[in-house]
Amino acid sequence: MKIGVFSDVHGDLVSLLRVLRALERLGAEKLVCLGDLVVHGQRPNEVVELIRTLDVATVGGNHDHGAIHYGTDPKIVFFNPKSELHTALTQPLLSDENRGYLEELPECIQPCAAVSCVHAGYRDRYALLYNQINVVRMFEDAPTPLTLCGHTHRTRIYRRRPDGTTDEIDPFASGNREWCGEIDWFEDQYILNCGNTSQLLYDRLPSVCGLLDASARVMTWKQVS
Repeated sequence: MKIGVFSDVHGDLVSLLRVLRALERLGAEKLVCLGDLVVHGQRPNEVVELIRTLDVATVGGNHDHGAIHYGTDPKIVFFNPKSELHTALTQPLLSDENRGYLEELPECIQPCAAVSCVHAGYRDRYALLYNQINVVRMFEDAPTPLTLCGHTHRTRIYRRRPDGTTDEIDPFASGNREWCGEIDWFEDQYILNCGNTSQLLYDRLPSVCGLLDASARVMTWKQVS
């Protein structure tokens, strides 16, 4: 199975369409979204409806939760004032059908036996992998040797060896816009942190998508323009 991966769409329909076309060209047979379909962009309904139409396997992100429960859940975390403002603006835009869809998104899915997908972490939808403690927790909590996640908007590969040592790899550090490498989950444990789809965010990072060839155990990351 060749699994196409993307994350953090944030209501940006134009960038989502670009990423979906890139995944089609890469040969994706199944699509997985790692959360945050809405908030920040002004087209949340169009994004959610496209994801529903394509039957994309999707996990719920912190912004998906926030857009539904803004004003009622005191545990919602906003990383900056703009994040709260855009959550408040998105909430009344959502149709009842799309609100219900976001409400039912699972926190974890397993598209194949060796792979689990979450938005940020298994125990915390706000966990940032900049913090080494969260990396350790993710490895400890993972029910499978490979975890796919989003949330940070930065593409990273974390590998934990049998002796407990951990490597962190930036696949785009060399300046290339595409990276391809073996993911030997029979030997090591991995966290593959996808970049963002949206181009409407403050960090303005390139859109990124990935293709996991589960049979060959090969991951490809691609920046999309």
